Amino acid sequence: MTFSTQALADHIDANKQRIVQTLCDILSFPSIVMADPTQAGPGERDCQLYLQQRLHQLGMETDLWDPDGPALYEKYKGRPGANKGRTFEGRPNLGGTLKGTGGGKSIMLTGHIDVVPPGARSHWRTDPFLPEVIEDFVYGRGAVDMKGGVACMLMAVEFLKDLGVELSGDVVFTTVVDEEIGGMGSLAMVDRGFRADAGIMTEPSANQIAPICHGILWGKIIVNGVGGHAELTPNSWDSTGPVDAVELCRQIMDGIDILNRRWQYDPKKNHPLMEMPNKVMITQLKVGEHPSSTAGHGEIIIDVQYLPHEKDEFGLGGHVKREVEEHISRVCEADPYLRAHPAYIEWILDADCAEVPSDHPFVQTFQEAVVEANLSPVLSGFGAHSDIGLPTGMGNTPTVNFGPGDPAQSHQPNERVSVEDLVNCTKAIALAIEKWCR
Repeated sequence: MTFSTQALADHIDANKQRIVQTLCDILSFPSIVMADPTQAGPGERDCQLYLQQRLHQLGMETDLWDPDGPALYEKYKGRPGANKGRTFEGRPNLGGTLKGTGGGKSIMLTGHIDVVPPGARSHWRTDPFLPEVIEDFVYGRGAVDMKGGVACMLMAVEFLKDLGVELSGDVVFTTVVDEEIGGMGSLAMVDRGFRADAGIMTEPSANQIAPICHGILWGKIIVNGVGGHAELTPNSWDSTGPVDAVELCRQIMDGIDILNRRWQYDPKKNHPLMEMPNKVMITQLKVGEHPSSTAGHGEIIIDVQYLPHEKDEFGLGGHVKREVEEHISRVCEADPYLRAHPAYIEWILDADCAEVPSDHPFVQTFQEAVVEANLSPVLSGFGAHSDIGLPTGMGNTPTVNFGPGDPAQSHQPNERVSVEDLVNCTKAIALAIEKWCR
């Protein structure tokens, strides 16, 4: 059968309600990632079972399994995605393969089905797990991050099947859990052997090809002061008397501002595809023990970005960890108390990053596809972390981000994606599959 781009576009336009319904089906599963990584979210398994059924209908061979978290950690300790304490009972990964006729290049479509908690229901105009279509937007937790992308990649394959398009290369389909708390689900997927000649991860990118993402470090800066009575005049400012941890935390945070100003103009901290330079972002602050007591202890949680060229020999952010540690040490040197009792960092998470060169054959093929889908071929950077580093670096599957929706909608109440974005994304992915795997 002769392939027609216009026939595919017309078919998708005529069947856009199937994309919307598929997304609504997936959104209805409350596949919430739990703060305790040993606990299964209430809808993770059910969501994967639904997707497995859809893959079977497409004729795919499937693999649904609960990864062995402790065994994976021991196997990959010190490498990307290896997070201690993860278990996966009731939290399965799903993989499927649609075999081609042979001789063509393969593609992997991948995404995560875990979502963050919805937060206060009073902030939502709809029930976050009863999806609704309002003014051509689909509302629900995960609509953007990233079940919208999962629906598009599934429907792209389904529409190609509808039209009888024969592919020489295999189409590999994977959906994972655990992305929202570290990415061990993607590590398990790569370890299971799922790979291809190229890949698309359908994280939201406003339908722009993003061949690079940030690495992310989470750290806890520990600041120890000396408690005392807040309403009385202190008789010293040293280890024998009250030393206010609130003031010490201010000094550390002022020092972080200095680091960010330096990074703003540092070429190593900038990338032409990224809108902003790397930053150290303060995301949580816990300080003090009692309303009428001088704070004796403080904790500053930081989120630190790094770029692929900054990775250490293990593919992680070790160089940047040391850079931040040395800066905090210099800040402490400026204060007599902190010089003697320096703040220190406990690192919580290191999520790796990757970059696929802009001249890679798949990037260029994908750009051709998005042009035919009437989208912009201009490349962009994915400012947040995504799991592309694991299939790209460990799985030898050069993987780019491309998905529907405004990334800024992620994790917000009233999360929503436009039907137009879903349709355009589905067209672009279907065209990319046909061009790459023909």
